Amino acid sequence: MKLTKCEVGMFKLPGIIVSANEDETLTPEQLQEIEDWCNTEQGTGKRMTDSLWSFRKESQRDWFVLRWS
Repeated sequence: MKLTKCEVGMFKLPGIIVSANEDETLTPEQLQEIEDWCNTEQGTGKRMTDSLWSFRKESQRDWFVLRWS
């Protein structure tokens, strides 16, 4: 899994693009697992599209990267 930092929306919120490496594919089950984690007390972030996630703070994005890298 490849995680790329970005800015999202007109308020330039911290975001991340989740994509597959060259030798793998992201399954809907993997994306659902990430989304389920984000909906728990420990998780942060909101899924904007299949590959784009936004966060309110950079620290929340960093927590996401730490968990899924």
